[in-house]
Amino acid sequence: MKNLYFVFIFIFLFGFLLSAWRTERTNAERHDIHVEEIVEQFHQQNIDVAEWSIFAKFSFSQKSKKVKRIYTQFRQFNWSYLESGNFEKWTGTYYNSDKQITETLQIIKPHAKASPKIQVIYEATGKRWNGRAWMKLERYFNRHIFDKIPGNPTFFTCVKGYTDDKMKGVLFFEANNLLKRFHAKPVESLNEQRFVSISGFTNDWDHSIKTKNGKMNIQISLRSAGMGERTTVTVGTPIITTEY
Repeated sequence: MKNLYFVFIFIFLFGFLLSAWRTERTNAERHDIHVEEIVEQFHQQNIDVAEWSIFAKFSFSQKSKKVKRIYTQFRQFNWSYLESGNFEKWTGTYYNSDKQITETLQIIKPHAKASPKIQVIYEATGKRWNGRAWMKLERYFNRHIFDKIPGNPTFFTCVKGYTDDKMKGVLFFEANNLLKRFHAKPVESLNEQRFVSISGFTNDWDHSIKTKNGKMNIQISLRSAGMGERTTVTVGTPIITTEY
């Protein structure tokens, strides 16, 4: 009987942990955060990850009194305040040493005549990639950031990396090959001698934006530093939000 009791407890705990894991994964997928998928392709293409970032943009009614609550919920941030003729803006920054990420929160409150919506922008940037720690980060984002800010967020994801040396092929060819790795088709592109940018659309990801040539939800850029030098590779969804 005692052995059966321990077997029952083990099965119960295993089921509970599996359910919790699935919930976290579902939340991350629902939030359209694709850092892990991009990093996986970087590793397969021998691209060293240098930096990743996520942006979450929220908006809610000016009539809401939640601005002060957001401000007080993130007391660990170092806050500054700016007022102009058109808006009020609170900016908070925090280096989270436990998670090894830099966090930024912006609360933008336009004057009522300018816009009826308050905008909140959250950014998290990491300089290192740790696959084992990513699930904890997803849990942190869901429980301690996104659940505290009202509204349905729009997400932007970006990963930057480097090759050890100059890519073997022509930049445009290499960028197009990387685009195919995400099951995406090109929408528009820019092709220069040392810089290439390709925007595309993949059915694997739900969120997209409209362009004059159709919908897009992935952007890839490659920049060469010159003969024999490393190439900077940046992938963003739905667009690249950092300088490249």
